[in-house]
Amino acid sequence: MLDHESDFIKILDFVEKVHHPKEEQELFPGVAHEPWLSHGGPLCTYYRGIQLEFSPIQQVKVKLEKYYADGGPRSDAYAIPSWCTPQNPLSIPMEEHAFGHELSQAIRYLSSQEGSEMYAKYFKIFKQDYEDFLRQHIAKEDGCLFKMCERRGC
Repeated sequence: MLDHESDFIKILDFVEKVHHPKEEQELFPGVAHEPWLSHGGPLCTYYRGIQLEFSPIQQVKVKLEKYYADGGPRSDAYAIPSWCTPQNPLSIPMEEHAFGHELSQAIRYLSSQEGSEMYAKYFKIFKQDYEDFLRQHIAKEDGCLFKMCERRGC
């Protein structure tokens, strides 16, 4: 776990403002209609199994709903491109990007409320949830999506 809140927020900002937009605007549209994308591979199947079996994002969404019920502001809408249909394998990382955006907005709000009851109740939990999410998301992209793209010269 990162100890310094400011370092954590810098990483969160990089992911949300640079990395995910670059994937969504450059990489994903370029491969969204490629037939090989749906072939996956062993690690793709493994990560999909984890998602279906354990629903790690869903577990955090339950916490977010409690946060909203306690008065935390809801996240703004996350734009989903037209090519991102439920049948497209890229709907999985896009769903994760939308989730990361939602969680990051809660964290940003809480970081501005340091010393409050909401901060004490949720900040450390959501910070750890985001770190866990990011580790899983990176492993999934590195082990599945990026490997497939490298093999095809993307």
